[in-house]
Amino acid sequence: MSDWVAFEGVVEPVEWGKATYTILRLPDAAVAALGAAKRVEGEIAEHWVNLALSRAPVVEGVFLWAGASLLERTGIVPGELLEVRLRPVPDDQVDTPEDVALALRAAEMTAVWEGLTAGKRRGMLYQIGTAKTAPTRAKRIDAMIQSLR
Repeated sequence: MSDWVAFEGVVEPVEWGKATYTILRLPDAAVAALGAAKRVEGEIAEHWVNLALSRAPVVEGVFLWAGASLLERTGIVPGELLEVRLRPVPDDQVDTPEDVALALRAAEMTAVWEGLTAGKRRGMLYQIGTAKTAPTRAKRIDAMIQSLR
C-alpha cells in the first residue's frame, strides 16, 4: 500500500441544478500525491471510508462525495474542519464486512459474490450499510443472499 496522504478539509454544500450535494474537496497537493488513483480508502474524522475520487462540471478540482448517509453515519456536519487521511486502493477492491462474509459462507454464495463486479458489490453493501438497526441490517443481508441465488 501507498503512504497516507493527510490534510484538513471541510464538507461543503454545492448546488447543481435544483439539488444541493455535499462534497469534500481535495487540495491540489493531495491530488498530486494520490497520483492516478481512482479510488481511495482512509479516514475522514476517524471514520473509515472507501470512496471514488470525483470530478464534476460545477466543482473545481477533485472531490469526494459526502452524501447524507455518510454524514449521518459519521456525525460530520458541513462546515466542520476535519482531519482526513487517504491512500489509493485498487478499483476492484471491496471490503466485505464480517457479518456479510459469514452469511455468504453459510449460504455457500461466496463464489457468486466474488464473481460480481466491484461496483455491484459496493451497491449491495451500501444498502446493507445504510440500515439504521441491527434487525434491518440482518434482513438486508438475507435479501442480498436471496438475490444472489
